[in-house]
Amino acid sequence: MVAAHEHFSHNLSRLSFAVSFYETLLKCGGLEEALDCAVMLIRKHIHQASAAVFWVDSTGFDVHLAKSPDLGQVEKAHFQSWFSRQMVQQIGQTNRISSLEDMLQMGLMAPPSAIRTLSAAAVPLGRLGQGVGFILVYRAAERPLLAEELSRIAAIAPGLRETILSFKPDIAKSPQTAS
Repeated sequence: MVAAHEHFSHNLSRLSFAVSFYETLLKCGGLEEALDCAVMLIRKHIHQASAAVFWVDSTGFDVHLAKSPDLGQVEKAHFQSWFSRQMVQQIGQTNRISSLEDMLQMGLMAPPSAIRTLSAAAVPLGRLGQGVGFILVYRAAERPLLAEELSRIAAIAPGLRETILSFKPDIAKSPQTAS
C-alpha cells in the first residue's frame, strides 16, 4: 500500500509539474522567453539544479542558459566546447535519458575537474528518430539527480520540442548527420 501511494505521489508530482510548465509556455511570446521560462521552471521544481537547452540547426548547434544563480561557474562557452553538433543530435535522437557516463561515451569533452563536480543528465527533445536537441539538467555531484526528477523533465520534453519547432521551423528541415 505504501509503495502504491508513493508511486501515485510521484505521478501526481510529474503531472503537476507538466501542467505548470505548459501553462507558463502558453504565455511566452518568443523563443528566448520560452526557453528562459523552461529553464527557470526546472530550477524551481528540481531542487538546487540548473538546466541548459541545446538544439541543432543548419550550421551547428546552440545552447540556451538563463541567468544563473551559480555565479557563472557554468557558461555557454563551456557547453559549446564540451559538445559537438553530432553529439547534440545523437542525444536528441535517443529514446532515453543520457547519464553523464553515457555522454562521456558519446564524446563529451568536459575537463575531468568539471565532471567530478557535476551530476548531469540529458533529456532528449527528439521524436521518431529526428533529434532536435536536449535539455541538460545539472547540479553539484554531492546531490545526484534522481530518476523521479528526471521523469518530470521527460514529461515536459515533447512540449518544449514543439515550442522550439514553432519558433524555429528550419530546425526540422536541417540535414541529419550520421550517428
